[in-house]
Amino acid sequence: MQFALSITRSVTDAEEVVNDVFIAIWERHSDLLGMEALKSYLFRAVKNRSLNQIKRTRLPFDSMKDEMPVASKDFNALEHLEAKESTAKINQLIDKLPTKCKQVFLFSRMHELSYKEIAELMDISPKTVENQIGLALKFLKENY
Repeated sequence: MQFALSITRSVTDAEEVVNDVFIAIWERHSDLLGMEALKSYLFRAVKNRSLNQIKRTRLPFDSMKDEMPVASKDFNALEHLEAKESTAKINQLIDKLPTKCKQVFLFSRMHELSYKEIAELMDISPKTVENQIGLALKFLKENY
């Protein structure tokens, strides 16, 4: 529930996500029997359903104001391309991190969870979380 809440930022949406995941698990329980990475599966299922919930609750474009803010004209196509390439390179480097280090780093940077929240989710100490993030940042700096 806390993980879904950290993504959706809504108790009602988080409860709905968790209920949906449990219903899906119940419907597919025979497929999931003996699954070694059930904990990872649960986190991924909650994450994906939470993100889908956020997409569903966004306002449609029809209800948005006609006057939308315009991006700065200083941000040209070259800068846009460089930013896109930079993001792709960082994502490739993140994929090269060891599994545990990658999970901790993504929980911290992508899901904006605190060290304490990550430690509770992954059943590790906050100091281990701090060390893993330090290793990830060092790796990214050295290889970028």
